[in-house]
Formats: sequence, C-alpha cells, structure tokens
Amino acid sequence: MPELSRHSMHKPGTSQWDVLPSKVAEPGVPIVLMQLVYPASVLPHLRGKARDFRAEYAETPGMDLSRIWDVRIDHHLNPTGPFALHIFAMTLPASLMETSIRAYLQDWSVTP
Repeated sequence: MPELSRHSMHKPGTSQWDVLPSKVAEPGVPIVLMQLVYPASVLPHLRGKARDFRAEYAETPGMDLSRIWDVRIDHHLNPTGPFALHIFAMTLPASLMETSIRAYLQDWSVTP
C-alpha cells in the first residue's frame, strides 16, 4: 500500500480518507484508504468496528478487496505500550466512502 499519511497524522483522533490511485486499485473498482490515529489501547475497538462494517456491507462490489491493518507511528516522541500511537487503516470500495465517514462520526470514534 502506498504511504499516504500526512504530517498531521500524528495527533490522536486525526482521520483522513483518500481515494487510491487507479494503478493501486482493481480495474473498475475505485478504492478508498481510511486512516485513523489512535493509541494502541483503542485498536481492538477499531478492529471490531471495521470487521462489523465489512460484514454489513459484504455484498458491496469491491468489499472483497477490503483490508484492515495498523502500524505504529515511528517517531521518537511516540510513547510505548498502550499509549503508543498507531495509524489504523482500512481499504474499502469508494462507493462506501460517505457511509464509512458517517459510521466513524456516529459510532466508531472514541476519546483517546
């Protein structure tokens, strides 16, 4: 996956959605990369919400291409342990971009 994180992607609660370049996505299925910044202690909550979202919209064309992962932010000021900041990422069909933003704002977001 391409590195799309911006410099602001080091603050807890930061979120962004980016449409991936067509050379990365499958032909005919635009893909969106959702990125959220949260401490490690919140990752199980986000993984559960992402799995539920993927299951709810499983019939959406392109959802079979959906992937979920996280990566620790590599910065000397990032703490360790449960407070270490991670970028939680999920790819999903672009047709679900607005739906995923609403789901995040209404249900997924947590106070770190």
